[in-house]
Amino acid sequence: MGFLHFYRAAILLPFLFHVSSSVYGQTTNATFDVTGHPSANIGVATGDDTLYTVDITLGGQNFTVLLDTGSSDLWINTQGRDIKLTNSTSLNTTEVYGLGAVQGDIAFAELKVGDYVVPSQIFLNATQIANITTLVDGYMGISFDVGSIFGTVFQAWGNESAQTLGRSFITNLFAQNASLPNNFDLQLGRTNMLNETSTGTFIIGGHSSQFGDVTDAPKLPRVGNARWTVALDKMKINGEAFSFNKSSVSSVPEGSLVALLDSGFSIPQLPPAAVDAIYTSIPGAVFWQTGNSYIVPCNSTAMVSFVLGGEEFFVHPLDLTLPATAPIVINGTVTDVTVCQATYQYFDLDPTNFAGFDLVLGDAFLRSVYASFDYNDTNPMTNTTGTPFVQLLSSVDVYTALDEFYENRGEALSAAPPTIEPAQFIQFPLAISGASTTNSTSSQDNTPTNSTSSPNSVSTNSTGSQNSSVSGALSEAEVRASTDSASDGSLSNKTFKVAALALLGANLFIGSILLIAVLTMCVRGMKGRPVTNVGSRYVPVRFKDAENVDPEAEPVVPRYSD
Repeated sequence: MGFLHFYRAAILLPFLFHVSSSVYGQTTNATFDVTGHPSANIGVATGDDTLYTVDITLGGQNFTVLLDTGSSDLWINTQGRDIKLTNSTSLNTTEVYGLGAVQGDIAFAELKVGDYVVPSQIFLNATQIANITTLVDGYMGISFDVGSIFGTVFQAWGNESAQTLGRSFITNLFAQNASLPNNFDLQLGRTNMLNETSTGTFIIGGHSSQFGDVTDAPKLPRVGNARWTVALDKMKINGEAFSFNKSSVSSVPEGSLVALLDSGFSIPQLPPAAVDAIYTSIPGAVFWQTGNSYIVPCNSTAMVSFVLGGEEFFVHPLDLTLPATAPIVINGTVTDVTVCQATYQYFDLDPTNFAGFDLVLGDAFLRSVYASFDYNDTNPMTNTTGTPFVQLLSSVDVYTALDEFYENRGEALSAAPPTIEPAQFIQFPLAISGASTTNSTSSQDNTPTNSTSSPNSVSTNSTGSQNSSVSGALSEAEVRASTDSASDGSLSNKTFKVAALALLGANLFIGSILLIAVLTMCVRGMKGRPVTNVGSRYVPVRFKDAENVDPEAEPVVPRYSD
């Protein structure tokens, strides 16, 4: 996917589980009291616009976890931490992802999230983690209970136990506290030069006073059974509607597609033709074959919108690209340059394994909306059911968005390494140090391939060839001069002075350039590598789970009714 670190968290495979050993220590008390204060903002934080986290307390220990609307399970790397368990089991389950796997025993502990307390919450106590990397302690899913934990409990102890013991944190709250409105609201923040961290909104059982009218927004009913998927009416680029092909899901209206709303997915993924339409509308943008994405002039953008429930939601121009620093080789000399990479990428999940949706609207879309996720009347404790739905309000002022783009992007680029035209960037080799041999597996065909990088590895240019040297390469001064060619102040040519990119390190740029082979591994996955013991508290990021299910079939185990 290129040299930016994007995170693709959890599309859970319904009932993907492995039960081992005997069953003992089964929790029999299923009556939990859940306390908390509705409408209090728990908050969701980011330091880089690619990873959104909440702080929790599990078994008396504090953890930072990714907040994921694309999954339901809670798993934690507890190594080296004194967790006070309320119960333990010998149920061992494995969560397998396109990139890596998490394995461990199912356990129970007191969970605190904001002011809410679940005295005995089920979770996966991760003891082995393979091929997943990020600076969090685990994941907390807030979707529907169709994951490994629920399925494992169902297989071992039956449906009744699964319906009471196998629930996620969020469904525990709603199932066991009748007075708590069963919705949660989410608004993802955006960092800038003045704020290297940003705190967004995560509210359970209420709404932000600033967006209280979200209850008047059109209700977008969930499509399917397993996740927060809704019907997408259309996409517009600079006011012109884009024509999608027919949806892979037959139950949606003609002309609509199914969109997954996933806070654990940094980059939205669209059908390739839609991505091409967005970025070819921006003068100077080119497709970078090495990164399988577009490189866009940092001072240019487009106006993209998505229509859901008849309402148009504009994507903030800042969220169409992300700046990054790249060391390239010019006449044998390593020179740092700044380029901007597309955040909307090709949908590359194999439809035979990832069924039930046509595209993913991840963080780069969710930052532009205030979203309320409502479970409706579904409650397994009272045997009531209803269709969950999502309501959205735009947080983008279309009349000021472009000015905000120019101002914020200018600040981000000020005193940075010089920008370079995309067409020039893709002709230069990247400066890569060290050697790495990886056993990489494509998320599309799951066929292991061997990929080796040497200290002299270089990137692939737009024609697919590799260059060990560049003839006629620009000098550093010429690279700097390439940013001064625009003159008219139009949307595609407005330029900024070159100054400091303070988003390195703990901010937007988690590192600068990685080995191309490693980058490919991070995107395509390494499903064939063995699970290894956890070596630190830094828990790897999960890729998307493969799903071999009928997108329109009823779940094997009904989540919200007996």
